[in-house]
Amino acid sequence: MNHPEVVERLAILNAAHPRKLSQGLHHPGQLRRSWYFFFFDLPDLPESVVHANHWHFFRHFLHDAHPAYTPEEMDRYIAAWSQPGAATGMINYYRSSVRTPPKQAEEAIRQVKAPTLVIWGQRDRYLGEDLAEPEHDDVPNLDRVERLPDASHWVHHDEAERVNQVLTEFFAPAKN
Repeated sequence: MNHPEVVERLAILNAAHPRKLSQGLHHPGQLRRSWYFFFFDLPDLPESVVHANHWHFFRHFLHDAHPAYTPEEMDRYIAAWSQPGAATGMINYYRSSVRTPPKQAEEAIRQVKAPTLVIWGQRDRYLGEDLAEPEHDDVPNLDRVERLPDASHWVHHDEAERVNQVLTEFFAPAKN
């Protein structure tokens, strides 16, 4: 995050803090889970692969959601992915995470002082649960990590009502 000072409250859904992710990528188990980071680093090939067979590559990543995405929901994802530059933009997120030299990435990390909530699906196939909680020095006002045992990486889909409840409570104005 380049400008954490403009954030009053922060909620994160199944995304690791950059320092935790970097540390995780030094362990074989997380490397196996995150193989696609390195595939996306290849020039041009990922864009061709993700477009092929009506977006099969991206659709595959959504298959561990429970309940399954409906055909209508999948059509909305495909429409979004099909926008000019959308696939490359998504892929570039991963490219950046593996192309940025470690020292430069470390120097770019800014402390997030805003109260922060992490919502984490414990059945995430892509990110190990040890990545859920950021270091105290990076996020000193971590409110909590809300772990949802039956949710996958797609926690907002799998446990939509619970996620909405937790977010609403977290962002609600303080009662005096």
